[in-house]
Amino acid sequence: MYFRKLYFSLFLVLCPLPVWGQAESENIQEKIQAVLSPYSQDPPQVEGITAGMKIDKTNVQIAAGVLPPEILKLLMAGDFVITVQETTDMPLRQAYTEATLQNYGKAAVAAEELQNYVAGLPFPLIDPQDPQAGLKVAWNYRYRDRGETTQYWPTNELRNSSGAVERAESFYIVFMYGAHRPDPAGNRPAWEKEGVLSKRYMRVLTPADAEGRQVLSLTYENDTLTDDQWIYDPRTRRTRKVVYNPYEAPGNGELLAEDTSGFNGYIHSYEWRYLGEQVILAPGPIRAAEPTLGGKGNWYPLDPWELRKVVVVEAIPKESHPIYSRRVLYLDLQTYVNLYTLANDREGNHKRTFFQVYFHPEFNPWGNEAWVPQLAAQLSIDHQRERASIFQTHKVVSNKPLNDSRWFSVMTLMLYGK
Repeated sequence: MYFRKLYFSLFLVLCPLPVWGQAESENIQEKIQAVLSPYSQDPPQVEGITAGMKIDKTNVQIAAGVLPPEILKLLMAGDFVITVQETTDMPLRQAYTEATLQNYGKAAVAAEELQNYVAGLPFPLIDPQDPQAGLKVAWNYRYRDRGETTQYWPTNELRNSSGAVERAESFYIVFMYGAHRPDPAGNRPAWEKEGVLSKRYMRVLTPADAEGRQVLSLTYENDTLTDDQWIYDPRTRRTRKVVYNPYEAPGNGELLAEDTSGFNGYIHSYEWRYLGEQVILAPGPIRAAEPTLGGKGNWYPLDPWELRKVVVVEAIPKESHPIYSRRVLYLDLQTYVNLYTLANDREGNHKRTFFQVYFHPEFNPWGNEAWVPQLAAQLSIDHQRERASIFQTHKVVSNKPLNDSRWFSVMTLMLYGK
């Protein structure tokens, strides 16, 4: 602990915070570090909950203070069982932490996008009394540390209530940030000039009736600008630009485009309300290539859960939504990844639960150098239709150099078209 404080004191000397006096800067630095390293000292503890114990319908009330009522109800029904493990420290990359400290106080909320945002977590210190607290949390979620580049090989299965797989697909996906990297030398000037935040390429590998389908997506800094999207259809061997709709279910899926990671929609389309910080039980990071699933329909994460500190935020659609009237996101305080999301239908009833399971920092069979929170699985459960979409990542490679023009241009679709 002494050396950590010494390191950050030296960092402040080399990269001083721009506005405050030295004493206030040190106080702010310590507060930010406490947010970014919430488990550096004592992990959260809740009376009656200990590592190794099991929580099921016979003792579910012991978790009443650390689980939402919707998940308690599922436990009481016997849909699944929780095993508890010790809390995992998932430290952020040093470069992202430094960028957060150096740029604190610069970012400002505007109607369409962040103003003066450079890099790091835009708003590490959230004031519960701030009327924009919920919106700031939403921007933190968008600009969490996802690394600069990611390649991953996932599958998606549609499972019914008996656990039978009705359809399975596999993909290859490439993602890149072109702006706001902790090291600004890695930013893409051409993307920055056009206001492009990120690009994503996806190719379907199986099954045969979808093999070769490709999608190229482009997301802008300005949240009110619709994502650009191009689709290659292997049946016609044609590429077309399409109007991106976050409320559509891509391909043969049942989830909306914005359901990725529990929420991947437009921030400006929602009213964001800050619900506070708390300690919850959530699926812990796993030391395996895929999670162990079980319970009803083989939908639920059976790998150990753990106590984690979270920021809770509510998202209410500003206009009529085709499915949801409300989402509640439980965002990890340390990493700002989404641990789970609860979604209500238009009548206010609990419709879907989105569980996100991440790889443990020590599980890295793919030789990634710097740890970035990587999604191992998203378990999207539709309680009303008694079906689930099981998305699993089987391999992930992060922060490797990628050729922009090769992966993120319309010519890419032509190059890999079948």
